[in-house]
Amino acid sequence: MPYGYNSGIMDFSANINPLGLSKKAVKILKDFGRLKFFTENYPEIYPESFIDTLSYYHDIDKKYIFPGAGATGLIFNIVNILNPKNIVIVEPSFSEYERAGIIRARKSNIIHINTYFSENFELKDKSLSKLLETIKKLCKNDLVFIASPSNPAGAIIPINAIIEILKQVKLKNAFLVLDESFMDFCEEFSSKLFVEKNSNNLIIIRSMTKFFAMPGQRLGYVFANPKMITKLAKFSIPWKITSLAAEIASVSLSDKDYILKSRNLLCKLKKDFQRKLKKVKFFEIIPSMANFFLIKIKTGEFHAEDLKNGLLKYGILIRYCGDYRGLSNKYFRIAVRKKSDNDYLIQKLKEFAAY
Repeated sequence: MPYGYNSGIMDFSANINPLGLSKKAVKILKDFGRLKFFTENYPEIYPESFIDTLSYYHDIDKKYIFPGAGATGLIFNIVNILNPKNIVIVEPSFSEYERAGIIRARKSNIIHINTYFSENFELKDKSLSKLLETIKKLCKNDLVFIASPSNPAGAIIPINAIIEILKQVKLKNAFLVLDESFMDFCEEFSSKLFVEKNSNNLIIIRSMTKFFAMPGQRLGYVFANPKMITKLAKFSIPWKITSLAAEIASVSLSDKDYILKSRNLLCKLKKDFQRKLKKVKFFEIIPSMANFFLIKIKTGEFHAEDLKNGLLKYGILIRYCGDYRGLSNKYFRIAVRKKSDNDYLIQKLKEFAAY
């Protein structure tokens, strides 16, 4: 079944801001003259105007910022530049960390550190201790990938854990890569304050995809030390970021009303959605700091793939999570969408559970 434009699919598998694009961004898309100009002219070789906007938005010196064509592209760039012997990944997590290491000419040794259902898949206690012990065995330029909020569980890594991990990583001259692609939904937990003080061994990845609802434009950025920024720039292809993407992103970042409204709306929608989900028989919801929920099916009567296929008949797409490391076929993930969509999904989940 196609999931593209005009497919009629209600996509709960994509974790995008339910408010959609900023109205200022939409205004650009409706301006034929600007679209024509962006299409007929080359973009900036290096998108200085977008970097200036990021610097102002995050209150971070632009020498610590590097833009890229999506967070995934930046992950591959980091791996290729540092050429790590070992890559440590806190699981369950985004599969592209591992793929970036596997497809290199000299494959990296991939080390998986599992978090646990009993701890809501948070990095603490047993899993944190195992990670710290593993870091002690790393080499120069090795990488530790941690997503915060994590995907698919939505867990935040505590500040004290970041401090301890950075301390150990620094001793090995390795790098901690924090993927904060979903951090705009809960900015109060951001690690960006570490950048200027601890940037030598820290790389933070951000994305315009999720909160600012522009996955089709492929735009992300990195916070890192100036030496790493220079390396990323050296190996970057020119004109990689389109004028349209840079313009939409810049106006979205400057739209304070949109940002505040998005966070307030998500908070309201999420509370309502979670309250109703908890009433559905057979499901256990993992607490999440992001705009999605990881859910475990408690009954043995059906699997998440059965649920996915059943919901597709009603035009609903969820994310099957049995292919994540550390998760079984009992897990699936759903995004928080607008209230009418959320209520429709709840209705169908109840019907499936009752059946």
